[in-house]
Amino acid sequence: MQRLMSNTQLMLGFSDIARKFILPSSEVAIDSFFPEEEADRLAKIESYNKHLFRPNTYLHKWWARRSGVTFRYILKQLSTDPDQRNFYVPGGLEGLTILDPMMGGATTLHEAIRLGANVIGYDVDPIPVLQARATLTNIDVQEKQVIFNEFLKKMNQELSHHFDTSCPYCHEKSDMQFLLYGLRRRINGNEAVFVDSFILRAETTGENKTIHDFYPSLEIKRGNRSWSLIDKDEAKKRGANNKHSELLEIPFMDRYVPLVMVGKCARHNQYFKAPDQNDLQKIDNAVSKVAKLTFLADNDFIVPQGPKSSDLLARGVTNYLNLFSPRQLIYLSEAKRCIEETAPEHRLWLALLISTSLEFNSMLCGYKGVDQRRPGAIRHVFSHHAYSFPWTALENNPVFKAKTSGTLLNLFDKRILKAGIWAHAPVERRWTGAKWDKVIIDGELDLGHECESLDEFTGKTHSFIIKQNDSSMMPLPDKSIDYVVTDPPYFDNVQYSDLSHFFRCWLRWFLPDQADWHYQPLLSAVAECQENESKFGNVLAKIWQECHRLLIKPHGRLIFTYHHWRAAAWSQLTISLASSRFRLMNNYIVCSENPISVHIRSLHALKHDAILVLKPCDSDDERRWKEPEKLQTNDSEAFCRGCAQYLGWILEQNFNQAEINHLWKDFIGSD
Repeated sequence: MQRLMSNTQLMLGFSDIARKFILPSSEVAIDSFFPEEEADRLAKIESYNKHLFRPNTYLHKWWARRSGVTFRYILKQLSTDPDQRNFYVPGGLEGLTILDPMMGGATTLHEAIRLGANVIGYDVDPIPVLQARATLTNIDVQEKQVIFNEFLKKMNQELSHHFDTSCPYCHEKSDMQFLLYGLRRRINGNEAVFVDSFILRAETTGENKTIHDFYPSLEIKRGNRSWSLIDKDEAKKRGANNKHSELLEIPFMDRYVPLVMVGKCARHNQYFKAPDQNDLQKIDNAVSKVAKLTFLADNDFIVPQGPKSSDLLARGVTNYLNLFSPRQLIYLSEAKRCIEETAPEHRLWLALLISTSLEFNSMLCGYKGVDQRRPGAIRHVFSHHAYSFPWTALENNPVFKAKTSGTLLNLFDKRILKAGIWAHAPVERRWTGAKWDKVIIDGELDLGHECESLDEFTGKTHSFIIKQNDSSMMPLPDKSIDYVVTDPPYFDNVQYSDLSHFFRCWLRWFLPDQADWHYQPLLSAVAECQENESKFGNVLAKIWQECHRLLIKPHGRLIFTYHHWRAAAWSQLTISLASSRFRLMNNYIVCSENPISVHIRSLHALKHDAILVLKPCDSDDERRWKEPEKLQTNDSEAFCRGCAQYLGWILEQNFNQAEINHLWKDFIGSD
C-alpha cells in the first residue's frame, strides 16, 4: 500500500483513497485505483516465459509483446461491476467495445475478448493482422490436428530423403537432426574456417564433445581445398575478428562449410559425426534441385533499404533467398504447394506456422545446444531482437521426426495444439503465500467471432474486427468506442517492421490475397533516426486525435503502457497527447522486462512500464498533478513513476512544443 499512497499523495483531489469505491458516472475505477503491487508481482514471473503464460498469442514471431497479465489487470478495472474486477473472476466487459489502434502482438484483443468485450484491432503491418485473426478464430483443435497430420505426411514424402544420413556406429539409415557449419574468413592473407566454439556438447560425464573429436589436427578438407579451424578465442588473439576478413564477394551460403552432423539412430539414439561423402552428396543434390525452382527470380525477395536490413546489405545479402540453404529452400517450395492443396479455412494458420518456423530454419541460426540442460537447442534468428551472424551456423531439419527445437512437430505442438487447448480453458497463476498455483478461469474463451462492421456487434459478446489499417484515419463513427487500450511503439531504434521483411516476403508468397503486401511500413510511429524524432510525435498525435473522436464521453479513456530513458521520447509523447487534448487521470508502474532477457541483459535498460490512464479534456477538469521536485535516474521503477507524473503535470499546463522539449531536457537531462 505504501507504493500506492506515495503515488496518490502527488495528486490533488485524491486525499481519500476510499473514493475509488464510490465513483461518479464520469469516472472509471482505474482513474483512482489499480492493484499495482499484485499486478507487478505476477508480471515479474510472466516476464521470464511470456509464451508459457499466453500461448495463444504466440503463433508467429512478433516483438515487444507486453505482459498479458498487466493488460488483464488494466481491463479488469474497466468493469462497471466491482465484483467483476477480481483478476480471477471470468468476464466483466460484456457490452463494451475496446479498440487497439496499434495492436502489434494483439495482447489487448486477446485479454479483452476473454473478458467478454467486443474488440477492434488495427495495424499497418499485415503480420499482426494475420496472426490476430488466426489466433482468435475458433477452429476445432482436433480438426487442425487432422489437417496438420496430412500436411506433414506430404512434406515428409518430398523432403525426408534430403535429410537421410547413416549412423556412424551401425551404419543404418537414420535422420539428420541438424548440421553445424563453420564460416570461411580471411586471416593473414589466407582463408580459415571460423566457429564460435570448439565445444559441441557438455556431457553428463564431465567430458566435453568437441570439434577435435572429428578434426583432431584442426584442419578440414573438402575436395582439393583445406582450411584451418579457428574459434573465437583464437581469432581474438590473432586479430582476425573484424569485417575486413569477411568474404563478401561470394554468395552468403557459399561462405559456410559443413562440419558436424547431429542425427538420431533407432539403436544408438543421438550421435555426432563428420559428414561423409553421401551426406555431402545430399547437399549437392539439393543445390541441383534448387536451380530448377521458379521463385528464385521473384523480385519480392529482394532485401529493401532499412535500418535493420542494412545489416544484411552490408554483408552482401541482397535477397532473402540467400539466407537459406538449398534444402531449406526446397522445404519452402514444398510448403507452398501443400498449403495450396489445403482447405482455404486452414491456409492462414498453416502459412503462419511455416513462416514462424523460419526463425529456426535459416542459415542465420546459431547453436546453443552445448549446455546439458538444452541439448540440441537452436539460437534462433532474432534472439537478440536484431539480425545476428553466427560463425557456427545451424541448418535444421524441419521435418525431423521428433519434437525438437524448430521442427514442425514441435512448433505445431506448442504454437497450435497447446495454444488451442489453452484458448478453450485459459490458465492464470495465483500466489498462495508459498508458491504459484495454476488457476483455470472457468467460462472464459480466448476466441471470438469475426465481424466486418460495428453493426454486427449489436447484442453480441466475444466478437472482433481486425483490419490492416493506418490508424490516423479509422473507419469508425464518432463516439463508438468505450475504451482505447494499446501499447504504442518504443519511439526509436526498434525497427520491427523492417525486421519483419524476413517473414513478410514468404507470407506474401504463401498468402498473396490475404493482405496489402505493398503497404508503407514507414507509416508506423517510429523515429528512424535522431533527425526524424518529431515523426514519432506527429504520427501518434494523429492516432490520439482519432481516439479522442471515437471515445464515448464521459467514461471513455485512453490507456497505454510506456517507458523510455530519453527526454526526446517523453517530449514527443507529451506533444502528441497535448495536441490531441488528453489529460492524465492516473499512472501505475509494473514490471515489464525480465532483467536476464538476452536483448537487454548487458544494457542499462528500463525494466518497468508506466500504465498511463488518460481522458479527453473537459473545460471543468480539476488539476490533479504537482510538479515533481526531482527525478531518480538510477532506478527503473522510480524513473518511470517520476516521468509519468511529470507528463501529468505538463499536460495540465499550456506549454508550446519548444517549451515542452526544454522542460523534458531539464527534467531528465540532455539526450
